[in-house]
Amino acid sequence: MPLTLADCMHLDAHDPSHIRLAQVGDRFDPGTPGTLYFDANSIGPMPRMAPLKMQTVLQDGWAKARRRSWNELDWLEQPRTLGASMAHLIGAGSNDVRVTDTTSINQYKLLRYALSVAAPRRVIVLERHVFPSNRYVAEAIAREHLAELRFIDDASDLRAALAPQDVAVVALSHVDYRSSTRLDMAALNRCIREAGAMSLWDLSHSAGAVAIALVQSEADLAVGCGYKYLCGGPGAPAFLYIHPRWADAAWPAISGWMGHADTFAFEPNYRPGAGADRFLVGTPAVLANAAFSAAAELWREVDPLALDQRHRSLTDTLIQLFDEQCAAWPLHLSSPRSHAQRGGHVALQFDGAAALAQALVEQGVIVSSRKPDALRWGVHPLTTNHQQLWSAVQVLRQLLISGSWQDTRFERPMV
Repeated sequence: MPLTLADCMHLDAHDPSHIRLAQVGDRFDPGTPGTLYFDANSIGPMPRMAPLKMQTVLQDGWAKARRRSWNELDWLEQPRTLGASMAHLIGAGSNDVRVTDTTSINQYKLLRYALSVAAPRRVIVLERHVFPSNRYVAEAIAREHLAELRFIDDASDLRAALAPQDVAVVALSHVDYRSSTRLDMAALNRCIREAGAMSLWDLSHSAGAVAIALVQSEADLAVGCGYKYLCGGPGAPAFLYIHPRWADAAWPAISGWMGHADTFAFEPNYRPGAGADRFLVGTPAVLANAAFSAAAELWREVDPLALDQRHRSLTDTLIQLFDEQCAAWPLHLSSPRSHAQRGGHVALQFDGAAALAQALVEQGVIVSSRKPDALRWGVHPLTTNHQQLWSAVQVLRQLLISGSWQDTRFERPMV
């Protein structure tokens, strides 16, 4: 039987994972009334406490205490405490994650670190169609003659790419930013390890949405952004992870005073800090960290198993609604049907995805598109419910029936 609105309401009322997470979800601002948010692009929902967190830093820290805040408040510890608050979501030890810098900067730092650890190996393997910034970072390293690049079209090519035994590090996206295809981290890590190389995972489209097991799968290194499913706010700092076995194996590529073994000794020579601390560089971004801390307080309470179960229920329902409500139009599911192979969002392939996305936004359904033809529906397991999915698909169906999404006003580019 096709899903009905009553079915979706029943799932919201009786889904065990929803009941466990509902109290946390209620502590996010719902946004503009009448708007349904399915943005897989950049900014997750805002914790209600975020404005107060930032106001406290501005008034008590900056306006009043000023310099003394570095001693009296937790500003210097935030890269560690924020990392520890979310470590369980990615299956990592609490002391092995740091919140700092941007995803691209962290990608650079860890690629260079892996090259140092694995020397004289100097090949970086990465996906040909990875998110462009990841490729740009690797290309910059290669242009400085610090590495050679070897591209694979998909994970099935990895074993052949590793055969020459010259690979230092394999850099993979856990989830494809267009299709939301999720790679088998454990299986690929085994393949990489057997070849004597290191693994570096980008978790930007999975952290905070689906289950991740960095330690259990024996991943070596990882990065990810803080502003998607982790809800750290616009331009939020990113995070990085290093397995303890590599934590003190080499010097960092960027040696800054915050990564020094004794930050305030002001010694003339650099001594790297212990473990993940050596990847800190400059002064922490205090205001950005304050916003991130509002989400961090919530993440400490979240069971990652319940989060994954909730995400599965929501995305399975969304796919079923697409199948049942939109079969008459050329919308094709490009995400895997199996939840174990799917990341944070659900992607549809549609010729005209960018225009359709803008038409949906005009109707209060916030989705995103990616060239050439991906229509992406980001599903946040803490704040999305099944009734919202039903309502959003009805709006999509009406736009397809009317054809109004083809209006010329929807042809302008959008982020």
